[in-house]
Amino acid sequence: MNATVRSLFSVMLVLALGAGTLSAQESDDPVLQKARDKYQEKLDKGKQDSGTQGPLASSGSATADNESEVPYVPVLLSFTPGLSIPLGYYRTSASFAAIGAAFDTSYGFAGAGVFNMYDRGYGFQGAGVFNISGKKVGGFQGAGVFNIAGGEVDGFQGAGIFNIAGGPVRGAQLAGIFNIADKVQGSVQAAGLFNIASTVKGIQIAEMFNIAESVNGMQIGFVNITGELRGLQIGFINISNNGVDSLSALYMPATDTAFVYWQAGSPFLYMVLGAGAPRSDWFVRNDNLMVSAGIGTRVRLGGPYVDVDVSAEQAIGSDIDAIYQAAVDHDKDALVSFCKPYPSGRISLGLPLGRNLHLTGGVKVLVQLEEGGLVPESQKTQDSLSATWFGIPFTAWSQWFLGAKVRLHF
Repeated sequence: MNATVRSLFSVMLVLALGAGTLSAQESDDPVLQKARDKYQEKLDKGKQDSGTQGPLASSGSATADNESEVPYVPVLLSFTPGLSIPLGYYRTSASFAAIGAAFDTSYGFAGAGVFNMYDRGYGFQGAGVFNISGKKVGGFQGAGVFNIAGGEVDGFQGAGIFNIAGGPVRGAQLAGIFNIADKVQGSVQAAGLFNIASTVKGIQIAEMFNIAESVNGMQIGFVNITGELRGLQIGFINISNNGVDSLSALYMPATDTAFVYWQAGSPFLYMVLGAGAPRSDWFVRNDNLMVSAGIGTRVRLGGPYVDVDVSAEQAIGSDIDAIYQAAVDHDKDALVSFCKPYPSGRISLGLPLGRNLHLTGGVKVLVQLEEGGLVPESQKTQDSLSATWFGIPFTAWSQWFLGAKVRLHF
């Protein structure tokens, strides 16, 4: 990725310099011609030292040497690359450009009406259309259309269309369409369409899809794809080599109740969403509907496995019409007033019959607290326990369940 970025930068820099050179050649000013010759001599020297097509392509020990050889000016005023005050290729603390600027390093501020092209940027780098950095970005890199960094981004990359980072991103990458990064380390990668990274230690958020080789954190999008997942995937399609993504149908004989559960995430931590009702009510009536949401973890025992999860569960059937109307009216206070869940927990054993079909069974416990929601009468069984733990009185009911589970990806 670094080579691609540097090649792109070199082509754009040569074109820009060509424009400035042509303008200078049309002038009869010998002073300007002499300055242009010295500037071209520095560029040619940079090519010979790095063995590439521009000063932004140098790396390794040559990087520090070349940077120390680039002269420094406090302020650089540019119209376009090749037309600046002072004329030349510099390190600077403040760069101001009407159209665009090309410089080695910015230590404070770099602003341009159209573009900035540079080796390293620290502090603020902002442009109306694009910023291209051959190496490191430290601080803020913002543009109306796109940003490209050949190396690491230690701070923020924000663009209306896309961001590309050839090295790790520590901070945030935010774009209207897409982001591409080598690594996302302890940061956020968010885009309107998609995100791509080799490894993610943080969060990927996109409306369409997220792709990463490994994720230690969270992916939120319509489609989430990763090789190794340690965290959560929240989306319609979640794919990972070691992930949890299944739909299960369970039957509880003691209360004649059927539940459907969706599990999505990693074995370390997955989310679980559920909906249930008395068996005879399914597809007939909804006044006894129950819903739940929670988190869980999976312990593998070779082929079989044990799932343990805890949820907040609530009977909403009698209030479903009022809840729907509050949602339509965007009445947040009304929605909150309907939220009176009770704790529930499950422990289940899964037995794979094949790659995508599993049998499952276990026990579910419902807990009623003095200041919590009410457990429906239809879910209370003879297996109950009333006690006080840590000064909190409660009553719990347990029941066995059996069912089948289908993996949602292959």
